[in-house]
Amino acid sequence: MTQSAEETALVEALAKLETALLAPLISGELESWASAVGQGAGELEPSWTSNVKNILQPQYAEIARSDQELLSRVESLIAEDEKLGEAFDAFRGNAQDFCRRAPAARKDENKVAEQQQALVKQGLDLVTGIRRQQVAASAWLAESLYRDRGPVD
Repeated sequence: MTQSAEETALVEALAKLETALLAPLISGELESWASAVGQGAGELEPSWTSNVKNILQPQYAEIARSDQELLSRVESLIAEDEKLGEAFDAFRGNAQDFCRRAPAARKDENKVAEQQQALVKQGLDLVTGIRRQQVAASAWLAESLYRDRGPVD
């Protein structure tokens, strides 16, 4: 299956943020690490928002239209989108806060090591959650369209 330009943009934004988060923190490079993470989060936001609106929501409508028995799955997918949106807002806020604190920690980067690791975990959890949501939506869409309903079909 080919990806739309929006899906490709989301995949690239997720990869960029993940790469920034996984980059080792080299002594003296805290500010550039924080900047890369902040930039990755900034690029992810419009891609994720657009993807939910233009790809996921129409998929949910198609699932509901194609198989009424999957309405509870659609509701779960929508609820997960909302949770991911809240998780993204929290992550973005923490990333912005970390970017503001990074210059002050230049002399003793160990002061922010715990915060940095928490930000890495939060960001990677977000990236994984978004990817999981993409896979789940595609799987339930396929199930709604191609499910064998026995003699009813």
